[in-house]
Amino acid sequence: MSDRFSDIEALEFVNAIGLAARFSPTIRFAVFSDSLIVSAEATEIRPALRALNFMYGNWFSELVYVRGAISYGDIRWIDDSATDDLFRKRPNLTYARVYGKGLVTAHELEQKSGPGAICFLTDSAAELFRTAEPNSVLYGHTPMLCWATKQQAEGFKGYARNQLARTEKDSVEWRHANATKHFWSLVVASEKFLPATYAIQ
Repeated sequence: MSDRFSDIEALEFVNAIGLAARFSPTIRFAVFSDSLIVSAEATEIRPALRALNFMYGNWFSELVYVRGAISYGDIRWIDDSATDDLFRKRPNLTYARVYGKGLVTAHELEQKSGPGAICFLTDSAAELFRTAEPNSVLYGHTPMLCWATKQQAEGFKGYARNQLARTEKDSVEWRHANATKHFWSLVVASEKFLPATYAIQ
């Protein structure tokens, strides 16, 4: 709505997803405009965290601030060889057939959660992530995903502080920047860092 989104931002958003999909064959991705759906089996938390670290790390490095939400619940991807063979070859049609209560719950959580470029978690999703990787969850009013290594988190804390300084106080952008800065301050203060093995070099 600010007329500041462009082809460059769209490419920076989608390219990280495409690369994550290449090295994460057990994770499913669908993207449209500035929206992304990612799903994984509950047993695939660590590969999902690795993909999330890669995507979010790329986005924050390019100052593309992305908010999101993760739920634990039903999601269905419809694959049908007959229609896929017929339609996927059409240059004027791109689609992903996906639905489910888990998808709806994640969307609702993202919409109703506070401001900031933060990935929020339902309580059940938080428990799955915390069990797989104890430092991956920051608890607050709504649990938040901690996807960064120590080096990344300290750098992104500085990015968020600089972004806040460049925004007009009390604007919508300022509220998002302020919440993002606060998130990174909490992550660093509580040392909620992923092991360096999650970072893709």
